[in-house]
Amino acid sequence: AQTLATSASGAEDLLQAVAAGSAPPSLLQNRAVRDRLIAAKPAGVIARLENLTKNLAPADLERERLIAQRSRAYAAFSPKVPEGQRVFQQNCAVCHSVDGQGGLVGPQLDGIGNRGLERLVEDVLDTNRNVDRAFRSHIIVLKDGDVVTGLPRREEGEMLILAESTGKEISVAKKNIETQRESETSPMPENFADVLSPEDFNHLMAFLLSKRAGQHAGF
Repeated sequence: AQTLATSASGAEDLLQAVAAGSAPPSLLQNRAVRDRLIAAKPAGVIARLENLTKNLAPADLERERLIAQRSRAYAAFSPKVPEGQRVFQQNCAVCHSVDGQGGLVGPQLDGIGNRGLERLVEDVLDTNRNVDRAFRSHIIVLKDGDVVTGLPRREEGEMLILAESTGKEISVAKKNIETQRESETSPMPENFADVLSPEDFNHLMAFLLSKRAGQHAGF
């Protein structure tokens, strides 16, 4: 859905797929998808988004229910820290580092366990609740109408380098940029509740909770 929403024609295809029942309307509640759709400007996009999602429960309400459910489930589970480390390496380390190991796209997570279970569950399942401005995605509309989103990393001459949600860096020629604005969203994917099984999610929480220290994470 995010890939389709990076162009006007793809955005139109996505909206038509949802309208035809070929794709779930809940995709349109994803903040990253919604931001890209609006930036791509297919005809009547705002009204169509509202119409296609009008019968869905508010996304915020669904996230609160999920956060409460996962928090309760953790108490009845017997998670394993080594398994959580495996989950972290497979899904998080491309962008985040802990104990000096991992990527540097997102905040480093030394001492992250000091946050406690409730806040960690929120951080993973509601990635856009509290986003530091230093880690907000930028939405860039190119002169050809395509949309690029990512976390600005640096400039190299006439090129702007951004990091995608996968941690991959992409280059955009500054001369091709029509508009650029800061969003209120994080590059961190919103769908970890779907990507991780409940068991792996609990293992991940155990691993993060084990990383307690005198210093707090710069999350």
